[in-house]
Amino acid sequence: MYAGHFAAGLAMKAKQPSAPTWALLLGTGLLDILFGIFVMLGIERATMTPHIGQGFSLDFIDWSHSLLMSLLWSLVYGALFWRRGRVVACLLAFAVFSHFLLDLPMHTPDLALWPHAATHLGFSIWTSFPIGWWWFELAVIAAACAYYVASARRHKTFGGHALWACAVIVVLHALNSPWMK
Repeated sequence: MYAGHFAAGLAMKAKQPSAPTWALLLGTGLLDILFGIFVMLGIERATMTPHIGQGFSLDFIDWSHSLLMSLLWSLVYGALFWRRGRVVACLLAFAVFSHFLLDLPMHTPDLALWPHAATHLGFSIWTSFPIGWWWFELAVIAAACAYYVASARRHKTFGGHALWACAVIVVLHALNSPWMK
C-alpha cells in the first residue's frame, strides 16, 4: 500500500477539516519515512528482488512497522500536535497507525507484534495476488477519494482542489502498477 496511505489521509481530512492536510499526509507515510532512515542507519533491512513481487523483500522492519512501534510512533506524532486540540492530535496519531492497519492485508507476515517478536502478521495480498493487489489498493483509493470529494463538495472546502488531490494519488498508484515495472 503506497498511494492508498495518502488516500486514507485525505479521507481523514474530510472527517476533520481542521486537521492540517500536510500533517495528515506526513502521518500516513511516517512509518515508511522511518523505515528509510532506519535502513540507511543499518537498524532495519530490505533486499532488492527485481521482477519478483514488489521488487524488494522486507527482511527486518520491526522498529518502524511492528504493531507496538506503530502505536508508539502514533502517540509521539499525535503529541506533537496536542496544542491544536485533542481531536486533531488524536486524528493525527490515528493517521500514523492507519499505516499499520492498511499494510496488514498487503504485507507477507513481516509485521512483528514488537521488535524481535517471534510472531509476525500479514495477510500476503501482495504475494498471493500478483496483480490483484493493485486492484485491491485501487478500491481503497477510490473509496477514500470518493469520501474526500463528497465532503469537499458538501462543505465547499479544501480550496476547490479535491479532484486534483485525488488525481495525483491515482497517478501515483498507476505508476506503482505491476505493468509499469
